[in-house]
Amino acid sequence: MVVGGGIIGLCTAYELRKRGFDVVIVEQRFFAFGATGRNPGSLWLQVRRTGTELELARRGREAYAALERELGPTFEFRRNGGLFFYETDTQVAHVERYAEDRKKAGLQVSMVTRREARKLSPILPDTALGGVYCPDDAQIDAQAFARGMGSACLRRGVRVYENTAVLGTMRRGDTVVGVRTVRGEVHANAVVWATGAWSVNLRSEGIDLPIHTTRVGQLVTQPVAAAPGPILHGPRGVADCGALTDLPGHDPAAFPEPPPLNMTAGDLGYADTLAQSTEGSLLVGNSVDGRGSLNPHISLSATQTMINTALDRTGKLGELGVTGLWAGLVGTTPDQLPIVDKIDGLYVNTGHSFGIATGPTSAEVLAQIIVDEPCDLREHLAADRPGLHARTGTTTPQP
Repeated sequence: MVVGGGIIGLCTAYELRKRGFDVVIVEQRFFAFGATGRNPGSLWLQVRRTGTELELARRGREAYAALERELGPTFEFRRNGGLFFYETDTQVAHVERYAEDRKKAGLQVSMVTRREARKLSPILPDTALGGVYCPDDAQIDAQAFARGMGSACLRRGVRVYENTAVLGTMRRGDTVVGVRTVRGEVHANAVVWATGAWSVNLRSEGIDLPIHTTRVGQLVTQPVAAAPGPILHGPRGVADCGALTDLPGHDPAAFPEPPPLNMTAGDLGYADTLAQSTEGSLLVGNSVDGRGSLNPHISLSATQTMINTALDRTGKLGELGVTGLWAGLVGTTPDQLPIVDKIDGLYVNTGHSFGIATGPTSAEVLAQIIVDEPCDLREHLAADRPGLHARTGTTTPQP
């Protein structure tokens, strides 16, 4: 049994079914209801720290290419790269060091001028002076992917119980053998917990995972002329860009976040991204607030911050209608890597701060653990890894 019908749960169920398991998915609402369906589908490689972070993203990109061949054209996998742009002369030296470091990590990156950046992206903000372009970055339609993966699971015989909230687990000795739901008991030989931010509810089961919950907001405009282009990351919120912030000499003052509006300082963060959906809508974000909460409703202050940032960069955006305000709950770990392991008789696949990239790979890792296949990433994602408990504080998630 897999608890959770987001990208992590769906990919996990798919991998287990490929290995011959009889699989059931239990989802409290419907596929992609949570954070999976409330993000721009960005698959960033260039901002990931060298090591396991970057390796997960690399394998994730490869996995999407393989899944596109397996599932057919059921989701849009766009390979137009990513552009990290800068807006001030102060930021140039930092960005140049960042670009050199990314080259050493084996990524194809290049510094581009404002004119070159404009050719790459028709939605580039007017304030951009140049940037770092990486063709390895990519984008998917996350909702379409979830629908396609859900259909693939059903075709292969996976049973699905939607609108079925889980109330708790059932045990036999040291093993979890099912769950109690609002619709009754569901029994299984083994249970996989893939509920994202909602994994903090395992504390009532005696499993206290080091997960911090945050609410990631996104503003969606009415469609404009759709044009293929890279996903964009700006300098007004780079806490999710470990490859930049970990560099020697990094100065946070050179990359200030938008000032908090009507909120206590520190309660509102910003992960500065801009992308375009397959239909042409602009996806502005990401606000980060609601720390430690499971309240899924976006705040007025977070909304105002996204609007003000967009208008400050490109005044003409003020004419566009707002068609959506997304808020996805994300559960992140202190080292920004997911937890994929068996804990107290329960398999867990959770704690994804950039789940679009890590979803397919972590699903394969968990399936390898269950059937005892060789797995080179197992110790890096284990619940007892040193890095999971060595760091303190919270980090800004990248949806």
